[in-house]
Amino acid sequence: MAVADSSVAGRRWWPSGRLLPGPSLVFVLASFGPQHVLSNAVVGAEHGYSLLWTAVALAMARYVVLEASGRYVAVTRDSLIEGYARCGRWVAWLLLISIFVKRHLTNLTHILLMGAAAALLAPNHGPYTAGLYSMLLWALGFGLMWWGRYPRIERCFRPLALLLACCLIAVGLLARPDPGSILRGLLVPSISGGGSFSNTLFLLMALLGSGAGSVNNLKYPAFLIEKWSRPDDRLRSNRREALRSAVGLFFAALLVQVAVAAAAPGEQGLKTIADLAAVTTRVLSKAGRIAVCLGLAASAFSTFVGANAGYSLIASDIFHNVLYRRISVNGSQTRPTPGDLPAYRWALFLFAVPPLYVLGTNWQPVWLVLFSAAVMVVLLPLTVTVLLVLTNDRKRMGDHVNGWMEKTVMMLVVAASLYLTFRSVTSLFSVSD
Repeated sequence: MAVADSSVAGRRWWPSGRLLPGPSLVFVLASFGPQHVLSNAVVGAEHGYSLLWTAVALAMARYVVLEASGRYVAVTRDSLIEGYARCGRWVAWLLLISIFVKRHLTNLTHILLMGAAAALLAPNHGPYTAGLYSMLLWALGFGLMWWGRYPRIERCFRPLALLLACCLIAVGLLARPDPGSILRGLLVPSISGGGSFSNTLFLLMALLGSGAGSVNNLKYPAFLIEKWSRPDDRLRSNRREALRSAVGLFFAALLVQVAVAAAAPGEQGLKTIADLAAVTTRVLSKAGRIAVCLGLAASAFSTFVGANAGYSLIASDIFHNVLYRRISVNGSQTRPTPGDLPAYRWALFLFAVPPLYVLGTNWQPVWLVLFSAAVMVVLLPLTVTVLLVLTNDRKRMGDHVNGWMEKTVMMLVVAASLYLTFRSVTSLFSVSD
């Protein structure tokens, strides 16, 4: 796939790809959605500044996982999905089925959240305003993914990233946080406040397991493959992109936690984005509400586009390069990227179009988010364990196998994922009893 170079296309009012690079930018915006905004807001409200250090730990763990994923692709020239399939075709089938279930449930949420967040910006909105905004944003996002694919998504995400960053920074400044408390929360580990020790421990393990061990991280090497269609120093580029991804997600989570910790300490009623908007309106006045609602709308749209495009690339990779005979290109030393293959659009259609029926229901996003997260929780240990095995294979990786630090961090992520899975399953059975 030919990737347009923004430096050749003339001067633009937004920064070039050197300042806002491609795969890391797309991955960050595809990963940090309204549900992540809300979860970090809950952490900030219930625990104040005391758990800021967890954002540092999560960023380090995520960097290790992302760097290992990209390193495997750079060294072997195979996709990570092809590596997973080396453990058995059942892994590819399991991922494909799980992704389709996850995408359907998550898109129900994204479609509702896009309209709900955009409707909060309207001073007077009726009962159909949110649905109208959902349809408009859905059509814009679907058209961008269908005709633009990765190159155009990357270009469109640059001004969107600036908008989201400005909103997060504005909310953080309006909240007037305490710099000393921020520094202490970042440097001094503490689990004080916000419930019992066991509940806080579960929260920490959930942050690590569902963040660093998330299936969402599979989108990162998929975006790299789309970008790496031209010769490049892939190992060095991968380390740079993985670091930018981890740092970008760290600052996004940090700004949300700091803003809510300063604006609404001890707030216990945050369950929906409307609750978050109401709190910011009460504490930060109209300017804070506009910044929060605009940021929520931007994050909902970006995750809808980025996540569907990323998982469509993964589904295309599974279908054409694992389950079906690879399509070859005569007279060429390169093969088409998953975005160039027919299954990309088929997957995109199946991911994005059927969930539109949610606009005719009165469902609420909260339980949809929880249920879709529960569907994927059992895959957390599998994805990181297989990645650990693949990147420790000296026959394929040569001198680029994991070092002791990478092994230690990834084993901790596996342990956290296993613990999270155990707690989730036991909680499910206890509720059913």
